[in-house]
Amino acid sequence: MQQQKPDQWCDDFIDRLPTTNLDLENLYTLTYEDFLNMGLSEKAAQGLCDGLADKTLLEKELQALEKTNIRLITLFDKEYPSLLRHIHVPPTVLYVRGTLDEPVTPRIAFVGARLADSYGQRAVSLLVPPLVRAGFETVSGGALGIDTMVHHETLVHGGKTIVVLGSGLLDLYPEQNEPLFEQVCERGGALVSPFPLHSAPERGHFPARNRIIAGLSQGCVVVQAAEKSGALITANFALEQGRQVFAVPGSIFSELSFGCHKLLAQGAKSVHNAQAIFEEFGYGPQPASVVVTPAKRVSNEPRQVQKTIEKVVEKVSEPVVQLDPILACLQEPRTLDELCMTTGFSLDEMNDKLFELHLDGKVKQNFSGTWQAAA
Repeated sequence: MQQQKPDQWCDDFIDRLPTTNLDLENLYTLTYEDFLNMGLSEKAAQGLCDGLADKTLLEKELQALEKTNIRLITLFDKEYPSLLRHIHVPPTVLYVRGTLDEPVTPRIAFVGARLADSYGQRAVSLLVPPLVRAGFETVSGGALGIDTMVHHETLVHGGKTIVVLGSGLLDLYPEQNEPLFEQVCERGGALVSPFPLHSAPERGHFPARNRIIAGLSQGCVVVQAAEKSGALITANFALEQGRQVFAVPGSIFSELSFGCHKLLAQGAKSVHNAQAIFEEFGYGPQPASVVVTPAKRVSNEPRQVQKTIEKVVEKVSEPVVQLDPILACLQEPRTLDELCMTTGFSLDEMNDKLFELHLDGKVKQNFSGTWQAAA
């Protein structure tokens, strides 16, 4: 897929930054004129000033940070990831737990369906191990399905993986992946979020999360994606940021192939094995003598993590043969109350289920606030 030149709007802005790092409290001392002198537009400068006017959130966040091993990195810090710094309007703040060093070899993002099946698992198992042996780091979003498979496969083969979350680092989502997230940090990787520590996983957070996944990586691989899915949003962000987009082809009879085939038709690079990725970045597989034996890594993992991954893989490998009861009700627009009455779900349960279906591109919310199955 033809790459677009990334917007280098912040080069002048970075050049105008103070030579010493700004900590979070010093950031609150900057004035409207300071932000203008750094190259920000009047609208952006005023927005920052308005947002920094109230220190209540700052005080709460600093107190929480003191009690955890989470650190806060601002756009003004040298520790801020260089790849992410140069996307169009990078996030001003990142919360990080673990190690987020500048990579010496490429980082590659993997995204895909939450309802990924055994084909998705086989594709991940084919692609990730050779990349890890060559020193690549993986980046994904920590969700069930392809994300979980990629993080786990990276750890099993002794690699580093970065999890970019759509929630705060003290409100991890999904909860069942918390043991996996612990392993990510213990094995030299990191959890990353642009959201305050106690932020819940709201719908609007995930496009921002996807943008950061693309921004932290030199390339993005899509493994199983519906025609309308968050994975395609990430791929589009990667394209806008000048990254290479790869897609794994799939069965023409599977809805989970439609998104990948759409990307391939638009010029994404087809991936049948890791060699296509190596060729793009000028890397080759490591000699067999340095391969980490997967069995040794697995045997050292806590049983709790293994059981969690086994359940996830078992769940996502089951073929979907029945129409979701909510989707069955949404062949015409319905309100939340109507859906709860029809299905018997509570309001909270229904919100959670609509949230997941919306992320998978299976439902949409109309301008009137009603819900309907996506075309």
